[in-house]
Amino acid sequence: MSEPFNPDDFDIEAFLNSVDFDNPNAGPDEMSMPEQPEDSTGEYVPVRERTDVNEAESTDYEDEAEVTSHAKKKKAPLGLRILRKLLVVLVYLLVVVVGSYFLASAGWNWANDLLALNKEDASATVTLEEEWFTTTEETDEEGNVSAVTVADMDEVADLLQEEGMISYKWLFKLFAAFTHKDRTLAAGTYELNTSMDYSALLRNMRASSGARATVDVMIPEGYTVDEVLQLLAANGVASIDDLREAAANYEFSYAFLDDELLGSEARLEGYLYPDTYQFYVDMDAATALARMLANFDSKFDGDMQQRAAELGYTEREILIIASIIEKETDGVDQYNIASVIYNRLKYTDRGTNGYLQMDSTVQYALEERKEVLSTADLEVESPYNTYINKGLPIGPICNPGMTALQAALYPEDTDYFYFVVGDDGASHFFNTFDEFMAFRSTQTGIITREEDEEYYVEG
Repeated sequence: MSEPFNPDDFDIEAFLNSVDFDNPNAGPDEMSMPEQPEDSTGEYVPVRERTDVNEAESTDYEDEAEVTSHAKKKKAPLGLRILRKLLVVLVYLLVVVVGSYFLASAGWNWANDLLALNKEDASATVTLEEEWFTTTEETDEEGNVSAVTVADMDEVADLLQEEGMISYKWLFKLFAAFTHKDRTLAAGTYELNTSMDYSALLRNMRASSGARATVDVMIPEGYTVDEVLQLLAANGVASIDDLREAAANYEFSYAFLDDELLGSEARLEGYLYPDTYQFYVDMDAATALARMLANFDSKFDGDMQQRAAELGYTEREILIIASIIEKETDGVDQYNIASVIYNRLKYTDRGTNGYLQMDSTVQYALEERKEVLSTADLEVESPYNTYINKGLPIGPICNPGMTALQAALYPEDTDYFYFVVGDDGASHFFNTFDEFMAFRSTQTGIITREEDEEYYVEG
């Protein structure tokens, strides 16, 4: 057995002299001096002055130093290396899980928006403007040319998002483009809600959609064309400019309209049948007016046309008579007023000598309706002034209802030539002018004029 190590016996100086510090792996017996260049004088030369060292030798030395440096590095313990790898795997898994979570969450939200799942109940009235649509011509493979109208989906998506109908504009636009439903939309106002998925939203923004916003409009009997147009515009059916344009210039396919009056709103006077209509909001103006014209066409049927012929009048003349009855009546005396009109038209040698002398026709000729007509008003130059023109005026003065039309077709058989509304609010009828004037003198609510003998005016 070897003897135990005694620190007092260790010669540190001898040990240091025996170690080759340039080659720490060499033992004392392996020590050797470094080889000197052939031309070396053996003198010490500072490193910075050794310019004659061969470049290849320098490179070899550096490589050897690098290898030696790597050799000095020790491998990390196995447990630490395993721990590091586990940390890398855990970080990777964390990134995958978190990414998957956010992707799944986003996908769920997209699916909810696309399919209208779990949305809070809400509704909105949206209007697609005319200027959002562009019409172009497309040619198919067979050479057929067709007009295609495409909506500006940026505008549509912005509107739907603002109204809370969708959350993701990009997804909505992508769906519309993929399904080509951006070509099926139409300008108008629509009632939408959050129960509608993307497909339903697009389907319900078409011209034929049941989701289009509607409004019920009651057209009173006796309204003029201008009053009807104003009422439609006030209820949002269409703009007043579009309605006026359609009334004057649209070529409706009804034979009863006078083509010579094309360009004037007056061509529709009398034909916008008073009734309650359901219109789309922001619909096509011509379509709205056509619906009213169609209603008149159905109401003035073959039996009424035959009755007009029996009386010796055209459909338009009956309409003119009915419009005067509508404006002159207090609501219960249409048939007697009709008899006055027919008597004045028929017996031109009696009564008013062929002049209808109806205030309502003069009022229609004036720019503004007046409570009391002046002598100057009775002399206004107009084909509607029945004080200076014999017979019927040039056209209807309002849109009469069915009662007035029936009165015009089936007047009472009387000898009445005159009538006036008395203080009791009822119409009173007379055969002669003297009887008429005698009654007027007893009424406090009837304004008389010095010219009454020359210009007869009903109350």
